[in-house]
Amino acid sequence: MRLVAVTAWILCGAALTGGAYWSFLTTPESTIWTLAVSALLLMTTMFLVGVTVSGAIIGWRQGISTRLPRAAIAGVPAILPTLALVAAVWWLTGSATDRVTIDSGPINAWFIATFGWDDVSWLFTGVTWLANWVKWVVAPMLALSMMAGIVLGGWRTLAGISWLRHALAPVNIGIATVLFAALIAAPWIYLTPWRPANLPATTIELVFIIAKLSVTAGLMATGVALIIRQASQRVL
Repeated sequence: MRLVAVTAWILCGAALTGGAYWSFLTTPESTIWTLAVSALLLMTTMFLVGVTVSGAIIGWRQGISTRLPRAAIAGVPAILPTLALVAAVWWLTGSATDRVTIDSGPINAWFIATFGWDDVSWLFTGVTWLANWVKWVVAPMLALSMMAGIVLGGWRTLAGISWLRHALAPVNIGIATVLFAALIAAPWIYLTPWRPANLPATTIELVFIIAKLSVTAGLMATGVALIIRQASQRVL
């Protein structure tokens, strides 16, 4: 089954990427040599992200085969504009929410003067939820759709807007939102910290933690795989 194969690919890529990123975080930058090692580890992390995502996109389209690693490596350069796009969306979203926070006083005063509402906390809560949705659903859909267009159709894809139209299609955004909430956000928020109250502090606890985290990783990788499929199918 293609979903299982792509999910396994993402899990392997995530493990390698996580290891490289952890090494980057724990590498001191006290000398020129350790600074060079740190930079190399950061580039390795970005390379592994590119291989993982590119391979997942190709895997959905062509299946997993022995030719996939070479094709995935060839698609790595496409990660650069997609990361830039994500960074831009996150920066714009953060700037907008910061502006709302800074102007919260005048906004409250306007609602009081106009409608007589002295509690508009619902508005600021809604803005926060909207910002998180843009960061964690809209931005990845845009980036993945762009990368799929480049990987599958070449750099000329950026000259058109088919990838943008596909990413922002209401059906695609809606499905991606449900997938993110059910398979990524929910396991991370509820399953990862969960621990039965009567769990003994023995080997059983260690087995439980390993099993719980394995299930969480599997669910999240499945969610990522399905979102990549949603962002890349019929993108050209």
